[in-house]
Amino acid sequence: MVGTTAREEAGPTVRGSSTAGVSRRGRWVRRLVLSLPLIGLVLWTVIPFLVTISVSFKTKGETFANYNLIPENPTIQAYQQVLADPNFRAAFWNSVIVGFGTALLTILLAVPAAYAFARFRFRGRHLLLLLVLLPRLVPSLGTMIPLYRLAAETGQLDKLTTLIFVYTGTLLPLAVWLLVGFIQQIPRDIEEAASVDGATLWQRLRGVVLPLAAPATITIAALAFREAWNEFTLALVLTSSPGHRTLPFELFMLQTGQGIANFPAEAAFALLTVLPFLIMYNRIERYMVAGLVSGSAK
Repeated sequence: MVGTTAREEAGPTVRGSSTAGVSRRGRWVRRLVLSLPLIGLVLWTVIPFLVTISVSFKTKGETFANYNLIPENPTIQAYQQVLADPNFRAAFWNSVIVGFGTALLTILLAVPAAYAFARFRFRGRHLLLLLVLLPRLVPSLGTMIPLYRLAAETGQLDKLTTLIFVYTGTLLPLAVWLLVGFIQQIPRDIEEAASVDGATLWQRLRGVVLPLAAPATITIAALAFREAWNEFTLALVLTSSPGHRTLPFELFMLQTGQGIANFPAEAAFALLTVLPFLIMYNRIERYMVAGLVSGSAK
């Protein structure tokens, strides 16, 4: 009787421990399955970046002779060659001008438009907001010829201001959508209190809405800067002279202008192109996350 009782008491314990073990294994399997896409995305992103860094520290001969990730004789010759190139310096400052110009103009146009959609009630508001987003769905290749003909007819080819206006028009629909969602979350009571104190519409917009919408405006400015910094196809069509090329265009000319491919110089050029934006993004990352999350909730 005693032995039977002991076995009966031990039975649930054994079954409970085996059930717990199966549950733990199931959780690990689920975690592994959910982590595989993330691991694949990280590898897809990091491996080309590491290969580019490795090639930038190699010589042209070692690029074809040594396929190892770590160079045998690391050198900064490629970086020296790129930094000494006057075309790179000119393209860098052109990209800075176009990037900041696009960011500033996008904010100046998107904030009033988004405020009107978020605060005013007028017929067809939702339909018009949808139509605002439609140009964003058109690929840049589809607008190359119309924009080129328009710039040629108005005498605006090969000008940085043309790139600024074109890039602003490309990003403006997305900017308005993000800002509308953010402004709608700002309590109306704050603006009403400022209105009672005698603030005009523009004073409320400048002194109340803009400071509260700082994460969203920083996000829009960063997205506009990135759009102008990385865009290639429209710059290829709308500019031609070395003094007006941006960095992606100049990298394209580096690839096609040499008889023998200089992969270390091209890799160094690409890394120097990406580096300023990485530094800027590292400083404003928390504002961009807040702006994107808040702007997407409408």
